[in-house]
Parts: sequence; structure tokens; C-alpha cells
Amino acid sequence: MAFRWIGKSQDGNTVTLKKLIDCPVKPPEYVTENWLHTNQDLVRTAMVLDVETTGLNQNEDQVIEIGLRQFDFNKNTGEILRLGKSYSAFQDPGRPLSPEIVALTGITDEDLAGKNIDWNHVDQLISETCLVIAHNAKFDRPFIDRKSKTSKERIWGCSFKQVDWHSKGFTSPKLELLNIYHGFFTDSHRALNDVDALLYLLSIPESQSEKPYLMELTSNAKRMMTHMIASSAPFESKEHLKSRGYSWDNTNRFWSKVIFKDDVKNEITWLEDTVYCGPFNGIQRDIPLMDNFK
Repeated sequence: MAFRWIGKSQDGNTVTLKKLIDCPVKPPEYVTENWLHTNQDLVRTAMVLDVETTGLNQNEDQVIEIGLRQFDFNKNTGEILRLGKSYSAFQDPGRPLSPEIVALTGITDEDLAGKNIDWNHVDQLISETCLVIAHNAKFDRPFIDRKSKTSKERIWGCSFKQVDWHSKGFTSPKLELLNIYHGFFTDSHRALNDVDALLYLLSIPESQSEKPYLMELTSNAKRMMTHMIASSAPFESKEHLKSRGYSWDNTNRFWSKVIFKDDVKNEITWLEDTVYCGPFNGIQRDIPLMDNFK
């Protein structure tokens, strides 16, 4: 299935990209203050969040920038109704940044000197939402959970995992590439830039259903997840497991992946037929909604 490339010319020889300025989400025409007041049962408040960090180690590295933006959406359609509060701030990590992080983010030691994130304010903004969204929440959430109490009490959604970009023809779910395919680009990795880019991307209607990508994400964020552990899997089955999306846990010595709970029956059938050639000999652990991506 070929993906839709917004901005491509009719002859297919050129592509026009526009620089994203702020977050140009356009609310549906039906949205008025009166509609919002009389349809409060349909309105939900969520947040898109992104962090820049000193590195990839979620136990030792630190957040150096946070960006977040609240928004209201229609729970039945996934349409973004209005943008809400935003917050962006630097955090001095107390040590020099690596050249790699400076090159990636454009953030310098001078930008961070003496700066602090107001985590009480972040907690307040998170507490006002029903859902926190990140692109690759498995990376962002542990950094936020270390600093925030309310984060641990919220359901997190992941636009990297909970939108099936592959089935829509996109060969990569990386945010920068998805942005380009949808006709826009942003400056280098900066938290609020990435937040606004993701929020705008999620507001775009999917080509087949004509529903915003946000609808698929919010629907999937409410589905229970299960950690499938293919313990004692025969060595010769590793290529089958890798192609199926399983990852090797070198510490615990098993293959595993996280799937939707309602897909468990089919997954066990596949494991029995392809991996174990007999009864399922692994482990399945249901994940509470609030523990997704921890």
C-alpha cells in the first residue's frame, strides 16, 4: 500500500514542504463556545509531551528540556476542538552536554545555565488531563515519572506504537519522516517544536477512514496490553520471533513483546504453531492501563 505524500506535485517529480509555525490545528466548523458548553460529555482534555535529555539512559541521564501542550478533543471523532495551555522550559543538568546532544538538539550549555523546570507546574498541567501522549512514550515516560507524581497516575498514549503507520504505507514511524510525508518540517529536535508537530500530525485525517490519526491513538490507548514472553523458545526459532516483532532480553534471557490483550489468542496460536511446535510454554502478563510504557 503506497502512503499518501502531502505536498507532492501531480507529476510526482517534486515535493513542497512548509515550515511548521506553532501548531496550526484548525478546529471543526461546528465548534463554538456554546457547543463546547452543551456537549461537555464529548469533550476530553489530553496533552502532548516531549523531552530532550542528556542521553538515552533513563536511570542516569537527565531531562534538559520539556515541552507540552494541552488540547481538547471530541472523544467520539478524534477531532481536536481547541488548543490549551502550553509550557516549555530548560533544566541545567549540572554538567556539560556531550557534543552529540548539542548537535542533535541545538541546545548549548549556555542555554541551560541556571535554568530549572517547574515540576509543580508540570504536575498541575498533567493532573488536568485524562491522557498524556508522546511519540515513543517508552522513552519519555520514565524520565517524567522520575520527577512527577501525577504522571504515574495517568494513562499514557504512544503515537509511535498505537497508530499503525505501517498499514497506512509508511515504511518508518519516525516523527521527522512522518512530518515530511505530510508536507511539513520543523527545526532541529526541540521539545515544543516536536510537540506542536506531533499534535498537528495527529489532527490530519487518515486517507482511508478520513478520521484523524488521533482517533486511532485514543482508541488504542484504552485497550489493555499484554506482555508476551516466549520463555524457553528453541534457539532455531529466533528468526521467526524477530520477524514477528519480538525483542531479546539479554538479562532475563527470553524473547518478548507487548501486544493488545484481545490479540493474545491469535498470538498463542502462532507461537504454538511456529515456535514451540506444541503447547504454549511461555508467560503472559496483563499490563494495567496506567502502567503502559513505564
